[in-house]
Amino acid sequence: MVTADEENKHWHQEHALWVKEVDQWQHETNRLVALLYQLERALPEHTASLKHHVAIIEQHEKLITSHDCDIAADSSSHACSEFKSPQQQAECHDNLFRLHIETKQQHLKLKQTYSREMERFRSLLRKLLEEC
Repeated sequence: MVTADEENKHWHQEHALWVKEVDQWQHETNRLVALLYQLERALPEHTASLKHHVAIIEQHEKLITSHDCDIAADSSSHACSEFKSPQQQAECHDNLFRLHIETKQQHLKLKQTYSREMERFRSLLRKLLEEC
């Protein structure tokens, strides 16, 4: 027969084990929350950089379209905002050339970081799944 003291001792041991298990579960839960936070923070930053890059490309495309209109042989047949002299057109072309080079460099940089970012997201997801 088990005495009350032995039973109380057993209960204390079980309680200590339960608290230890709950502490471990809390640690694992906190780890999941941290991983989710990292993903939650990283994805909008990545999306914002992609949207910003597309906006730059679209702005550059509008400038080129406007320049195309300006250099058309018969600008009166186009809906150009204003006629530009050959010197103004050359200056505009030089600016567009510089903008194109800058945008191309930004695109190449983004292309390189895109692969790293996607691998980072995958890594975070793998960690998250392993923790579950």
